[in-house]
This record gives sequence, structure tokens and C-alpha cells, in this order.
Amino acid sequence: MNPDPVYSRLRETGWRRPLSEAEQAELRAWLAAHPEAQADAEAEAALSQALVKLPDAPMPSNFTARVWHAIEREAAPPERHAVRPSGPWWRGLIPRIALAMLVVGASAIAYRHHQTTKQQELVEAARNLVTVAGTAPLSDMTVLEDFDAIRSLGQADEGLLALSEDLIALKQ
Repeated sequence: MNPDPVYSRLRETGWRRPLSEAEQAELRAWLAAHPEAQADAEAEAALSQALVKLPDAPMPSNFTARVWHAIEREAAPPERHAVRPSGPWWRGLIPRIALAMLVVGASAIAYRHHQTTKQQELVEAARNLVTVAGTAPLSDMTVLEDFDAIRSLGQADEGLLALSEDLIALKQ
């Protein structure tokens, strides 16, 4: 719950110094309007009185120097300490060399697979060429001259087929 700003201001002023008569009157008026905060206000007043009775803590002679040192330490960038390797210098290279060998080996296997696949495709293409070359040429060049007529016969067959299906449907 967010407390009322008037009450918060008066409470914080009471922490720093005793309230004036006008401020005390303002606090009493606010507490009369908000009786649920009465217990909190009484506890706050008792705590403030108890703190006033406490003696001041002794201040070290180098307090200012310590504060400035802490401020400078926070403002300074963090220092990086050099980490010395714990073993021989070549121990750090072993994992890197192993990874490089793994990459090179995988690349060589992939390249060899690609070459083998390409070679198989070329062999298959050569076999197909031999098969086509071994077939007999077209029997007659007139077949190519009458190609349009032959193609139109195929379309006519489709028309006849559709007509026969209509006739079968009417028959039933």
C-alpha cells in the first residue's frame, strides 16, 4: 500500500528533527481523518524517541578517507588479473587441434561422398546414352511428316471415348 504523501512527509521530517507545532497539528488532523494509521504513528514516535536517547556512535579518525576511497573504488573500472596457465603451454592446443582435425576429416568425407555420387551419375548417364545409341532409328521419315495428323487422331479418340461414355449412360 502506498502511504499518503502528507503522512510520509511528516514521518520523514520526524526522523530528522522534532516536529514543529504546526506540523504536529497537521499530523493530528491527518490522524483524525485516518484512525487506522494511529498505531503506526504511535510506534513511529516511540521509535524516534528511543533513537534520540541512544548515544552517537564514535566516528573513526579516517572516516572521510575511507568514504573517498570507497567512492573511487566504485567509480574505477574493474581490474583484470592475468590468469597464468596451470599446465604446459601445449595442453591448451590439444583440444583445438583435435577439433580442427575433426572438421578436416568431416570435410574430406563429405567431399569424397560428393565425388562418388557425381561419378555414379555420370556412369548412369553414359549407360543411358549407350542404350539410346543402340536402339534402331525411326523406321520412316514420313512418320515425322504426318505427326500433326497422328496427334489429331489421339484427340479424336478422346472425343469418341467421351461420346461412348454418354451412350452407355443413356443405355442404362
